Amino acid sequence: MIDLRSDLLGPRPPGVAAAVRAAAARAPAMEYGEDPDERALMDELQAELGVEAVVFVPTCTMANQIAIRLHLPQGGQLASAARAHVVTVEARATALTGAAPGVLPDNNGHLSPSTVSAFLARLEPGDAALVWLENTHMLSGGSVMPRRWQPEIGAICRAAGVAVHLDGSRLWNAAVAQDAPMSRLIAGCDTAAISLNKAIGAPLGSVLCGSRSAVDEAVRWRDALGGGWRPLGGVAAAARAAVKGWRDRLATDAAMARALAEALNARLGEATVQTPETNLIFLDRPRGDAVAFVETLAHHGVRTIALGRTRIRLALHGGVREGEVAAIAAAVEAAAAGDGQAS
Repeated sequence: MIDLRSDLLGPRPPGVAAAVRAAAARAPAMEYGEDPDERALMDELQAELGVEAVVFVPTCTMANQIAIRLHLPQGGQLASAARAHVVTVEARATALTGAAPGVLPDNNGHLSPSTVSAFLARLEPGDAALVWLENTHMLSGGSVMPRRWQPEIGAICRAAGVAVHLDGSRLWNAAVAQDAPMSRLIAGCDTAAISLNKAIGAPLGSVLCGSRSAVDEAVRWRDALGGGWRPLGGVAAAARAAVKGWRDRLATDAAMARALAEALNARLGEATVQTPETNLIFLDRPRGDAVAFVETLAHHGVRTIALGRTRIRLALHGGVREGEVAAIAAAVEAAAAGDGQAS
């Protein structure tokens, strides 16, 4: 069975298990920042991201929800793309913040500077608002934000006194796609949330980054929401090991996704395969039931997930070998033939 349901299902990167064992062999720490691996992880990520401070939290959902509470403590308008994670997958959590989601027109999941300007122009004096960006945009096929948009949006929002948050759950993949440093992809944002488990293979965890004052407040919200787990030496050590060599690993995932997309396009007729920008491939079944297709595909040895009624996602990760690309394509073709949508 080849499991493509998520990139968090890939094998742990080299060194993760040894790092956990080493951390487990020393005395556990109790206070925030007391564990040496936690401190080192924070220092290393601050340098990687080019920010003043970061805080380690269990999930990217928690990081995003803390960000809403930081920027909209009394509620307000949360402006995002229609299919942003914060108003789809995380909608129930977002509803608890008191923020009022406001959907803006988007380009393949991304807000343009002109769209943000138009939104800000509609605000009344005293209105509280937060502009929400997502990069990569998962439900838009793992699309990457155009290079100049985010700095422009940041400048527009600063002039208007409105904060910008970036849901960068898979920002690592965007950095590989644009051959850019992570720090450039955060520029212009007041805060950013980044997963450590999806793309780069840590067992769990995410970070919320920003100014020192924002992160100090975020620590208090993390603890209030039950995210101040301890001891966390083993988890922090695992994350540190997972960060090492991330760019080369994700470049391999992206290359394999492109190869698989080409193989699927060569084999399939009416099924539409979106050209992947990162490691995610989306397969549209215009006349089929995505859930039924996923079940059929599993019988052919490939596990995927359905996103909606007609869309299937395949997530490439380090557990997929180059020689398996042809086998995956053949399984998809066989499953498609079973519901009459193959050529």
